[in-house]
Amino acid sequence: MDIIYRFDPHAPLVANPVKSADEALKKLAAGNERFNARVCHIQDAAQLQNKHSEIIVPVTSLSLGIPFISGVAPAHSPFALILGCSDARAPLETIMDCASNEMFVVRVAGNVLGLECLGSIDYAVCNLKESLRTVVVMGHTGCGAVSAAVDIYLTPSDFPGIAFSHALRSLVDRILLTVRGSDRALKRVLGEKISRASKYKQLLVETSVYMNAVVTSHDLQREVTSLSSEMEVVYSIYDVAHARITALPYDGKNSIPPAFAAAPKDASEFEKIATDIIQRLVD
Repeated sequence: MDIIYRFDPHAPLVANPVKSADEALKKLAAGNERFNARVCHIQDAAQLQNKHSEIIVPVTSLSLGIPFISGVAPAHSPFALILGCSDARAPLETIMDCASNEMFVVRVAGNVLGLECLGSIDYAVCNLKESLRTVVVMGHTGCGAVSAAVDIYLTPSDFPGIAFSHALRSLVDRILLTVRGSDRALKRVLGEKISRASKYKQLLVETSVYMNAVVTSHDLQREVTSLSSEMEVVYSIYDVAHARITALPYDGKNSIPPAFAAAPKDASEFEKIATDIIQRLVD
């Protein structure tokens, strides 16, 4: 099987601007569909189901980030601001098949909102408003930062293992509130006895991964709104095993959930989202 990157030197030198948040989210979702299709294609080839097929990936000067004129940098014009996790398995431009200069990316373990992250986000919202159309919080399955927070929540005696590292503690502390809320949601939806089940820890990790993105999107929406921006913040989760972004858990078999969902506005929306996440995890 061949993977061919095909360069078109005659492609347009000016990108079509993204005009709305809806168009921006559709572009990101379509990019993930292309990436997912390539992943599935490669997996099929590895199983000799399409031995002689090939993948053509078109590239242009724009997508490669090549200056039109030597010595002149292109204008900074991303259409999406993404807060994601540092995990090496979730490279955001790759999983949403975006080109150079299309995404303003902030990455930190656990996709938590620290002051430095907020500074970068505030800069983008205030200074790139001419091109920026959407703000996305992107978590991912199997997040190590979330798993660490769950371990500390379930076994507080292990906390000294990170207590002497202010940097690590600051990450875990920001996620613990979400873990506590996820624990309560699991007991509300499935009953108190669920905490004694052998699968409980994994359920708590998976629920917390989604709810961490939900909570962060809510906090980030308040920050964006305070900057007099009308942009809505959305959230999604990259499923590392299925190479797909969805706002609710996806098992690879049933219907595919929407790629993005809007940040919740109040407590009742938080409760409904948590219920939907848990029901999909246990179905």
